[in-house]
Amino acid sequence: MQLKSDRKFGKEFLKDFFLEEGYTALNHGSFGVYPKVLQSSLIDFQMKTELNPDRWLRRDMFLELDKNREALSGLLHCDSEELVFIPNAMTGINTVLRSLPFETGDKVICFNTAYMSVGGTLRFIKDYQKLELVVIDLEYPMSDDEVLEKTKETIELHNHNGKVKACVFDAISSAPGVRFPYERMTHLLRENNILSVLDGAHAIGQLPLDLHETDPDFFITNCHKWLYTPRGAAVLYVPFRNQKLVHPAIINSWYGKKRDPSVKETSFRKEFEWPGTADFSTFMCIIPGKVWKEESKILIVMSLAMEYRKSLGGEDAIMKYCNELAVKGGQLVADIWGTSVMENDEKTLTTAMVNVEVPLGKTTLSESVLYEAFIDKLLYEHHTMATVYKHNQKWYARISAQIYNELDDFKVLADALLKVCRDLEAQ
Repeated sequence: MQLKSDRKFGKEFLKDFFLEEGYTALNHGSFGVYPKVLQSSLIDFQMKTELNPDRWLRRDMFLELDKNREALSGLLHCDSEELVFIPNAMTGINTVLRSLPFETGDKVICFNTAYMSVGGTLRFIKDYQKLELVVIDLEYPMSDDEVLEKTKETIELHNHNGKVKACVFDAISSAPGVRFPYERMTHLLRENNILSVLDGAHAIGQLPLDLHETDPDFFITNCHKWLYTPRGAAVLYVPFRNQKLVHPAIINSWYGKKRDPSVKETSFRKEFEWPGTADFSTFMCIIPGKVWKEESKILIVMSLAMEYRKSLGGEDAIMKYCNELAVKGGQLVADIWGTSVMENDEKTLTTAMVNVEVPLGKTTLSESVLYEAFIDKLLYEHHTMATVYKHNQKWYARISAQIYNELDDFKVLADALLKVCRDLEAQ
């Protein structure tokens, strides 16, 4: 696949995706979309199951899964045997937190910016395993140094006799959608013998990642958000030293077999590889594969996510465009609204998602009603979308920039959300 030299990122790339005409999509971070060129590959993998279920599900499928894990290991800079496929980041978070051998009275550090479902999982293990959750309140915008200092103070206050066993934190948080100083946080936790559970749901495709350099104890990321694979496809990274600690939510026949961390060939991957009969095709849409078209005996090279991204100029080109557009677009929206972008002095918060204070005045509506009203009005009345949320007593819009967006898309959203605010104030 070759990228035409006259193609520039922006609305021309809308034709590469299935997004409906007239919809101004600025919420890529929630669910992602995949390019049209992947669809034939996805269907082909699904059809392989139907043509010969036994051969595919018992034998051939695993070869394709290995190829895709190998490709991801190069992008993530880790060993392929440290990666397993899972449907989504929440599956990975639940897998890790519900596997760890906590004892009554142990403490787990987390942040008020954790994804809502992650917070629910933490509350579950708190109740089920009689843990103490230590929640650090972050009030953005704040500097990376401030985040690290608050965490350091919390560890010093709570880690008597090594009671703090783990810390759950983001690479890029969801709401607010800001980059977290996860590399330095991982180092701080390691210094204090605290397990690092890194939620990278938004990370791959949005940040350059080197897992062996950062060295978290556990890392989870969605491929279907920013890497352009079909939903749901995610990976769980567990370094060899920790694989004995983790078991999948769905236990299979490999449980309790070879788990020697000094030997790379453990049962870790086998435990995750077969959760029962399912559609595994989304996990195979990461690298280009080859298939013989039987009727014509023609070898077809299927276009998959990483090949498509390379055709656009690669990871750096995509990340650069999306980041620069998010910065410019966020400032444009803030100027239209007369508000401000959530950013610190060091300019470390904005990635491909930018957060802008929403100009919502006084209203008698409850927060829960407002949440739903923002979604419904943006989608059904204005045919656009961004995630609106409340943080630090202010309402913000998290706006995602993608290769099919241009600056005027941000103006469309700004005008629409301004009208929504005026409508809500009048109720």
